[in-house]
Amino acid sequence: MKFKIFLSLLVVTILFAACGKDTTVPAANVDCTAVTYSGTINPLILQSCGGSNCHGQNGRQGDLTTYAKLSAYVNNGRFKREVLDNQTMPQGSSLSSEQLGQIKCWLDAGAPQN
Repeated sequence: MKFKIFLSLLVVTILFAACGKDTTVPAANVDCTAVTYSGTINPLILQSCGGSNCHGQNGRQGDLTTYAKLSAYVNNGRFKREVLDNQTMPQGSSLSSEQLGQIKCWLDAGAPQN
């Protein structure tokens, strides 16, 4: 009897684990050579994340409005983890596959300040 209960719990656990959120960055047709910090990433961050209540200069969370401040989160891996891997940021809305692709291109290039 105990074995049947254990086996049932094991099957249910495996089923729930298999139903996890897909966190892979969707493929997007992004020209990585056109992605720059100043022309692509900074405007995207300011629009999607830099609100006054989130990651703006006076936001309650970490300020992402400058390259120096953003690079701290890039360097420790938190930016990639939250935006690309877990896709938990920005809260309340999702970035498009093109925007996620642009961020991935920028990070893959070493997150240059260009």
